[in-house]
Amino acid sequence: MKNLKKLFSLLLALTMVLSMVACGRDNAKESKPADGTESQPAQNGSDKIYNGVKLVYWSNWEATETQGKIITEAVNEFMAETGAEVDLQFKGRTGIKEGLIPALDADQKVDMFDGAGNKSNFGDRIVSVEELMTSTDYEKDGNAAMMALCRSYYTDGKTREIPYQMKGNGFLYNKALFRQAGIDSVPTNWAEFEAVCQKLLDAGITPMTTDDAYTPQAFGIHLARMLGTDKVKAVVADGLWAETPEVLTTAKAFEGLASKGYFSDLVASNTFPTGQNTEFATGMVAMYVCGTWLPNEVRNITGDTFEWGFFNYPEVDGGINGTEAMVIGCQSLAITNKCDNPEAAFALIAKITRGEWDAKLAEGTLGLPIDNANTEWPEQLADAKPYFDNCTEIFAISGGLESNPNITPALKENLAKLYAGSINAEQFVANMESASQA
Repeated sequence: MKNLKKLFSLLLALTMVLSMVACGRDNAKESKPADGTESQPAQNGSDKIYNGVKLVYWSNWEATETQGKIITEAVNEFMAETGAEVDLQFKGRTGIKEGLIPALDADQKVDMFDGAGNKSNFGDRIVSVEELMTSTDYEKDGNAAMMALCRSYYTDGKTREIPYQMKGNGFLYNKALFRQAGIDSVPTNWAEFEAVCQKLLDAGITPMTTDDAYTPQAFGIHLARMLGTDKVKAVVADGLWAETPEVLTTAKAFEGLASKGYFSDLVASNTFPTGQNTEFATGMVAMYVCGTWLPNEVRNITGDTFEWGFFNYPEVDGGINGTEAMVIGCQSLAITNKCDNPEAAFALIAKITRGEWDAKLAEGTLGLPIDNANTEWPEQLADAKPYFDNCTEIFAISGGLESNPNITPALKENLAKLYAGSINAEQFVANMESASQA
């Protein structure tokens, strides 16, 4: 009889356990969100499951570009992990620039998009992601300078775009040619820079070149070393060329470079991408002021043997900043006000900009990772990392010299003449003063 009672007790206990398990399972079903989507831990790396969520993602890349291919792979993995459905549409640069705002204003469903940094022209068509960043502790591995830059675009200081595909501008140079000229360190100030140019010239090597697309970069950064970006923008906005003595000082510096033969003989006639492709990438010229995207653009020309170097624009006499200030920027992703599930959209953004896929983008495009945990930079750009790590002041592109599109054509024309030595510093200033008054 005792054995029968024991058996009965065990059966009763087992029944109660099974009942509790079933009850828990039913309660879990009842906790499903009212919109029919599921939000629970995922199994393969994403934080949640988003069954039933549909996202429309417009990209400024082409599907055939390396960025487009890698983003496609990341999106496919995100869908497999989370159950979300993502309609990834490659619109190209023009499609985003010209088509997205009209599409949003016509109430077209676009949940998220990527493209060039500074999306402030979208106004309230894009939403703040501050709360989403806080709830996911997203910023802990972010590049502080890039996050600050993205916040600076908005008057309330809130983050409305997430940076990725980081980039910076400075001197890209050929290490083999430097070594051939007996140069074993990069210049940090203007006197050292001129000494480098002279050593290259003495070794029979043309020190530098540029293209019409990039003529303002060196001059603009030099002027920003003396004035800061905001004052450079004021010069070009208000036509203060003659009234700003630092403009003439900068023009004199470049007149000196031209008179000593430091520029390529083709500098006045180079139409992009002639200078970068047929002079710099082929080893005919040692230095080229451009962005860190250059190794990727010319990789089919340089191959694997080109020895890439990078240094930030050197300090200048009478300057107000040094190599802690530089031109840096990024591509970025944003969520629109049409998005019904910003949490899912942000999860996809985090997927692309953190960890494995951020590293794959950097590796595949010879680009720069935005995730601080991805400490391995492409070999071609390893020299740029210390400058990024120590950057405390961000210059606008060309130091702000290209902030007035109305005078940019005249600026490029006159800079090419200055670099070629066909006009002097005073003529450059006078020509720009006239162009601003036209």
